[in-house]
Amino acid sequence: MSEEAKRLMEFKRENIINNDTPCPKCATLVSVQAVKCPQCTSDISRHTKKVRDELSKLKEVTEELHELHRQEVELIRQEANEKPIWERIQFFFSNPKFVQDLKIVLPFMIGLFALVFYASGISSGFMFLLTAIGSGFAILFLFKKWGLTKYITLDLYRGLIIGGLFVILSSTTFEASTFWPQMSILTQTVEIRSESANIRQSPTTSSDVVTRGARGDKLVVLEKRNPWYRVKTSSGTVGWIHSSLLDNS
Repeated sequence: MSEEAKRLMEFKRENIINNDTPCPKCATLVSVQAVKCPQCTSDISRHTKKVRDELSKLKEVTEELHELHRQEVELIRQEANEKPIWERIQFFFSNPKFVQDLKIVLPFMIGLFALVFYASGISSGFMFLLTAIGSGFAILFLFKKWGLTKYITLDLYRGLIIGGLFVILSSTTFEASTFWPQMSILTQTVEIRSESANIRQSPTTSSDVVTRGARGDKLVVLEKRNPWYRVKTSSGTVGWIHSSLLDNS
């Protein structure tokens, strides 16, 4: 099949230019559906029919090769999922092809994760969510482009789920952490109206001051507990501020 595919690809390279085929007599480009050449008026029906037949064979061979490749990928995934996790990890890292693929993918993956982490520090809510989702689609696209979809296995999905759960749990456990922004699509902001405002550790005037804000500072509202607002500053500090110090915006 590979030899036939090579022959058909060579035929297409020699006989197809910009979806047209050259006339055998005058080399004028004509449609593969043409019967006569508009330039020399010669009968080219046999030539165009042969071109159409060969292109049809090429399409069939290409689809068959694609299906065989898909079945091979599915077989690799099935065999891998039947082995214990430690054997799968050992197999991958002892495979020279995997190590070579890893050298291609790893720098790009690190760059995308760095972008997501950077976005988590400068944005919140919807923009961060778009950055994270866009990075995921970019990874999937490049895996397909580089022919690495065989590595998108059940183990990868499990790893992503575990990683996502870890992020959710860590963001709820460490409330003051600014590493992961709030995932609210509709965020409310408030503005400080007093000359100086204390942002405290808890919603009480006896609580420690974690930072201070000035008039005009914008704060993202994370929680309301009248008359207190739990807010995040532009620098990422989280604390509580009394509503009497704010102008809602």
